[in-house]
Amino acid sequence: VVAEAPINLENADQPEETTPVKQGPVFTIEILKIISDAQQQHGLRHSDYQRYRGYCTRRIRRLRKTLHLPQGDKRHFKRRDVTEQHLKDERYLYIPLMLSERAWGYAMQLRQESNTEPRKRFHLVSKLRKAVHYAEQLESLCQSELCDARSK
Repeated sequence: VVAEAPINLENADQPEETTPVKQGPVFTIEILKIISDAQQQHGLRHSDYQRYRGYCTRRIRRLRKTLHLPQGDKRHFKRRDVTEQHLKDERYLYIPLMLSERAWGYAMQLRQESNTEPRKRFHLVSKLRKAVHYAEQLESLCQSELCDARSK
């Protein structure tokens, strides 16, 4: 025998209350603080862009390794960009940030060298375009609902 639940006629006209949908964690990333600290500690205090670029490269490798988002080695390279589906941890946002910083650092290094070789100016412009591309990728990731207003 199945017992039926009693029907409450007093609240029949009112819609049922829905429970709020649980969202994932909200990430806060202080981009300016992260960048300025890294630049001061890793070479830009002395305008050593090559050292800073090396730091960015090592940091990207460490991040990809710990987040299990490798791109392979030289022979087996498979490009893996960070998407909104990857955003389970705040550190995923650091990857496009460091990629942009690395490209910017390379462009600044080329700017110092472009005084002697004019062809390096074209290489510099392409590196700055790449830095802008990664910065726009970071901006689109920060615009998702997984980031708070401070990160946007």
